[in-house]
Amino acid sequence: MVTATLVLTPLARRLEAIMFGPYEREYRLFEQAVLVVAVGLALAWGLVAFDVLPLGAGAASLLATAASVAISAFVVVGLLQFLVLANVLERTNEDVATKAAELEEAAEQLETTAEELETTADEVENAAETVDEAAEDVEQTADEVEQTADEVEETVDEVEQTADEVERTADEVEQTATETGDEDAAEKVTEVKDKTTEVKDKTTQVKDKATEAKDRTTEVKDKTTEVKDKTSEAKQTAESVTDEVEAAKETAAEVEETAVEVEETMPADDEHLADEGGESDTDDGGSAGQSP
Repeated sequence: MVTATLVLTPLARRLEAIMFGPYEREYRLFEQAVLVVAVGLALAWGLVAFDVLPLGAGAASLLATAASVAISAFVVVGLLQFLVLANVLERTNEDVATKAAELEEAAEQLETTAEELETTADEVENAAETVDEAAEDVEQTADEVEQTADEVEETVDEVEQTADEVERTADEVEQTATETGDEDAAEKVTEVKDKTTEVKDKTTQVKDKATEAKDRTTEVKDKTTEVKDKTSEAKQTAESVTDEVEAAKETAAEVEETAVEVEETMPADDEHLADEGGESDTDDGGSAGQSP
């Protein structure tokens, strides 16, 4: 049957164009006409054969021939229809098999892409955790620097306070030296006052640097907070992507399984078609043999 289908494929395609093309309505009328004529002539011949309808020998022979031709035409039309439907079914099976293979390949690609995306999401999540840990270390270091700057600032204030006390004491000693006329003491007091002024200038510089360090640590802490927020968002996105990837992998597995099932059913359909073809040939042959 398969060989006959391959050989008669051009004829089957022409018949298919007639059966399902612009001449479909005319073909249906022709098919109905053949059926009506075949049934009518077969009934008439049956009536003659059982002497229900008396006819002469010549008329009975002519009616038998006409009935045989009509029944044969009906059988031929049925065979041609089966040939066309077998050709359509075979082509449909090939299209379905091709689509199933393409679907299976697409599902495999989807699964591969999902696995790659899942790996990337895991890497992003791990990197986000690493960045988060580094940000916490930086924040802790900034806190320590800020604490040290506060301590330095306090020490500088104490040094500055001590310098002020030394300066007041020097003023008192200078006043006493001036009253007593001790010029050496006055010069030493002047040197002490100059040194305390230098100390106060240096403490001012140290305080400025400590304040600057505190400002920088504040900026660093703000940036680390932003980084931690972004890494948190990245981790949430990675987790969401992982969930979506798992769903995509499940869908791809289901699609691939469906495609495999479709491919597995295709040979069974061909064998069923071949079996039906063999039975139809036998039935048609029997009908032809029983034709008058």
